[in-house]
Amino acid sequence: MAGSVRRMPAAEDRSVRTAKASSTAAKSGSAPSLRRRRRRAAHPAASTCILLALTVVLPGCAGAQASAPTTATVAVTKASAVAFAHAVNLRASDQPAMEAVAPERAAPSPDATAFEFARCDGGISPARIVANIRSTLLSTGNEREQRLVRSRVTAMPSEALARRNLAAFTSPRGLHCERHYGGTSISRLNVPLAGGTHAFGQRIVAPSGGPTHVLGYHDILGFVCGPAEIVLTAAGFSHPVASQTEQQLLDVLYRRAAEARGELGPRSVRCN
Repeated sequence: MAGSVRRMPAAEDRSVRTAKASSTAAKSGSAPSLRRRRRRAAHPAASTCILLALTVVLPGCAGAQASAPTTATVAVTKASAVAFAHAVNLRASDQPAMEAVAPERAAPSPDATAFEFARCDGGISPARIVANIRSTLLSTGNEREQRLVRSRVTAMPSEALARRNLAAFTSPRGLHCERHYGGTSISRLNVPLAGGTHAFGQRIVAPSGGPTHVLGYHDILGFVCGPAEIVLTAAGFSHPVASQTEQQLLDVLYRRAAEARGELGPRSVRCN
């Protein structure tokens, strides 16, 4: 995904890619969307950017696990996409035990790596994204046990493109691209949501840099709501972020997306 579900493990969050950096770097770091530039997972102290990058856009391609469109094509304006993102994205109050280390903001403009990854996995070109808004970045734990979570809402020109992008992220081609960009171990994730819906994504495991040499676990999970791709990125060092925490946050994102879907067009817009 070029700006939505992708993540940037070596940068910040881009739609589903991951990156790494310190809390200070995370506050100003860049992230494409769900796509991410994978390189090596950063040292925990520099891991904030990794998580940020995890929130990139997921690409789309045939053969991935994504539901067929349930509504007619829905166009979305940038203003309505931003309003939807503000209503859906994670907030500090969603995880009171975690510290907010970066505010909600529009993701930086995609760089050359984002376009390169889109070509690799067949995802949507970052140039076609209507809006890509990242939530506040939440962090907890010490250098060896740090946990980072962030969400991202990426609006595409249509529901069909959003679904295509998400499908590409979890396709065999998408997994191959992730490995090419540095993932030591990559596996698919499937988390059930309300109403029979599922969030799909990947877990990327890679050794961190720095003196501690701990493993970094980067989970990128997303679902589609009309023309919008909603992605959760969660990074843990030494251990992955607890599955219960990811489930809770995904449930929050799904509920908010369902409640705010009117911002994207007709109430017939479905989140699945």
